Amino acid sequence: MLQHFDLQQLSIPEQLLVHSGAYLDSAEILCERLSANTGRRNYAHGAVLISSAFHSLELIFKAGILQAAPDEKFTGRSGHDLNTLSKRFFKLYPKKEFQFEVPFRREDVEIVDGLDAGELAEVRAFASRYRMRIPEDQRHRYPVDVGGKEWKGLFSFEANSFLVTLKELQSVYARLVPLLKKG
Repeated sequence: MLQHFDLQQLSIPEQLLVHSGAYLDSAEILCERLSANTGRRNYAHGAVLISSAFHSLELIFKAGILQAAPDEKFTGRSGHDLNTLSKRFFKLYPKKEFQFEVPFRREDVEIVDGLDAGELAEVRAFASRYRMRIPEDQRHRYPVDVGGKEWKGLFSFEANSFLVTLKELQSVYARLVPLLKKG
């Protein structure tokens, strides 16, 4: 019998770290099964494990932020946005040992050959509207948007290459979690 009581003994940041690791472990186990061609292989299973990995990152960032800034509030969409959370985390933990490449992170358009400033502004505005219509934290969790409409876009998943990403995250977590627990 596994009980919640064990978690309740931990601080909120430590509870988030434990959950973060559990989500990442779950994603890795499912990804290994899909890579080995065992079990059900379909996009839904891929989307679920992507969502688990995404949520794992969200939780490790929140754990670190709350460890350094206990009064921090995570409100609205920014509380689920990995760009916002990772920027805050890296600002609170600027040392090299806390830095890592964040999967799912959006790169803002800086320079696109042949575009003038007005066209570049249009591309950025389009990208911003797209992110609002298709929020990353929701797209993998649900087959349709809040209005019941299918997500617009072409989405795919390949287990073998994503497994490499998950194993890299496991190694990042193995380094970060002890550092975050030290405070």
